[in-house]
Amino acid sequence: MILVGIDVASNKHDIFIMNALGEVFNKHFTIDNTRQGYKKLLEQISLAKEFFKDSNVRIGLESTGHYSRNILYFLILEGYDVMFINPLLTNMDRKASSVRKTKTDSIDAKAICMFLIRNQNDFKPYTLSSYHIDELKILVRQRKSLKKQLNQITNQLHAFLDQAFPEYHTVFKNILSNAPLTLLSSYASLSELKRVRVNTLSELLKKSSKGRHGLAKVELIKTLVKDSIGIDSASLSLSIKQSVQTIRTIESQIDQINQLLEHHITESKTTLLSIPGIGTQTGAIILAEIGDINRFKSDDALLAYAGLDPSVYQSGNYEGSFKISKRGSSILRWAIFQAAKVAVIHDPVFNAYYEKKKSEGKHYLTIIGHVTKKLLRVIRSILKNNSVYTVSH
Repeated sequence: MILVGIDVASNKHDIFIMNALGEVFNKHFTIDNTRQGYKKLLEQISLAKEFFKDSNVRIGLESTGHYSRNILYFLILEGYDVMFINPLLTNMDRKASSVRKTKTDSIDAKAICMFLIRNQNDFKPYTLSSYHIDELKILVRQRKSLKKQLNQITNQLHAFLDQAFPEYHTVFKNILSNAPLTLLSSYASLSELKRVRVNTLSELLKKSSKGRHGLAKVELIKTLVKDSIGIDSASLSLSIKQSVQTIRTIESQIDQINQLLEHHITESKTTLLSIPGIGTQTGAIILAEIGDINRFKSDDALLAYAGLDPSVYQSGNYEGSFKISKRGSSILRWAIFQAAKVAVIHDPVFNAYYEKKKSEGKHYLTIIGHVTKKLLRVIRSILKNNSVYTVSH
């Protein structure tokens, strides 16, 4: 067996090649983080195959953030088995490679090879499923960022409207729906709304709401405009229109991400969606945040990672409200919480558990808190065993 250790950096990668018996192939060498550098690596691996008369190759990379991704995918596309390794796990081999307390790239690359030798039976190559989970991580984080931006720009829009036309909030239940945003994108000041014809506004609202709004809404708007306490400001009007444009751009970007999330969660072949309450978006977040389920040796470890420990303050016969540590992944915790609220409605097992807690006088949020812990245990079991959720009777 041939072992290739790669110490990854931003501009170059250091390589060490040896076999499972500890025999070294030439000296360590360096490649540039370019296509030509990658080709040089392939050439050296081919020479090592001839030298050792062995075609079985295992490659180790330390998981050092985004710098590892390019060479990882290149090697996978070339058909090689590559393992991502936590740098903490190679420390023992790194120290053993040097008597003095030094750190060199050749030692780091050799330490990765030594780790591969010591853990031959636990070699877990990066898989297609891992690729899709990594893609989900990127998309989930980008979606979270866009959601935050959307929330900020929405608050700005409300602030602008409070000044320009505060009565507008009474016309529509949700000013972020298509009709009110369409209207604001063209008419955002009191003077603009006074000048525009009733028929023009009526047609615009009718078309943008698919017939739900029309003349009645327009007449209400016209009446409110006459007695509005709003400030007739060109600056506020422009700010409102630009806010609407930004909201629609961000919403479009989120829609694009959602489509790609669906693609990757389908391609990952996960059975997670068999659990009631977990849909494409919540499933994508859960998969992305948990990553490799084998990282968690117990249910409690996963609960801690999600920040769902401890659960309830209890003293004697008194049980307080649901308390969580909130130390872990906030976005994972949110996804589990959303899934739990749906599961207690649509799944008989979770519903029975909910009703039992409810009969004990527990508050709704306290019950959902208990359900999140139960749900996370089910999730760990499903992912660990790659099984499908079934209701046990």
